[in-house]
This record gives sequence, C-alpha cells and structure tokens, in this order.
Amino acid sequence: MTVEEIKNRVMFQTNNDVDDMEDYMPYLMGYINEGYDRLVYAFAKVHLSDDPNDTYSDLTDDMDEPALPVRFHPAIADWATWLVYRNGNPQKQQRGIPFRNAFDDMLASAIEDKSTDGSGGNSKRVTHFTNIPR
Repeated sequence: MTVEEIKNRVMFQTNNDVDDMEDYMPYLMGYINEGYDRLVYAFAKVHLSDDPNDTYSDLTDDMDEPALPVRFHPAIADWATWLVYRNGNPQKQQRGIPFRNAFDDMLASAIEDKSTDGSGGNSKRVTHFTNIPR
C-alpha cells in the first residue's frame, strides 16, 4: 500500500467524516508514521529514521510504501484510525477500539514473526505499558 492508499483507508474507516477532517488531516501523516514506527520496532528492533536512504525511514510522500511485508500495511491505517477516534468524544473513542485491537494483533504477529527466525523474541512478553506515554 502507498501512503495515499493508507490515507484513503483511514478516510473509509472513519466513515468519511468530513466534519472532523479539518481537525485530524494536519496530524494524519504523524499518525501514519507513528503506527509505522511501532510496527518497524516490533519487526526489526529499530525506530524510523529521518534519512530517506535508510531502509526504515519516515513516510513523507503519498507514493511512499512502508518497508514491511504487505500484510502489515493495513495495520498502519488501523493505528491512524485509532488515533483519529481517540481524540474525539467518548462515542468516537468507543468506535476506535476495534481498530486499536486490530493493530495490536498485527503488532503481536510482527513480534511472533521475528521470534520464529531465531532472534529469540517472545510474543508473550509485554514490551511496554500502553497507558504510559513514550
């Protein structure tokens, strides 16, 4: 998926909520890169780089594609959708929980993928508390 496709998926998952678009569009690339960074860290144990020549660098252009297996790309949109909903009223926050859960499932899958290659990862281990900001 390209960044443009990820953005379109976020729009679809938020029911094309045009009323809120002005509120979250300036932050959408940050939300996308945050989800991408979390998956990259689970998969490769590195954080995103500002250097576009690095394998895992920030997504900056609509035609950029995440350097992860394709099956992880929709999870980036799920994370961005969760963040869009998280900043809304309680009803919207409730709508965002399934997207957060879907992202967490893929995050666990990335950790499992890494553990099956002999790197010694453990998908049952909690790497951080989700309620404490990083």
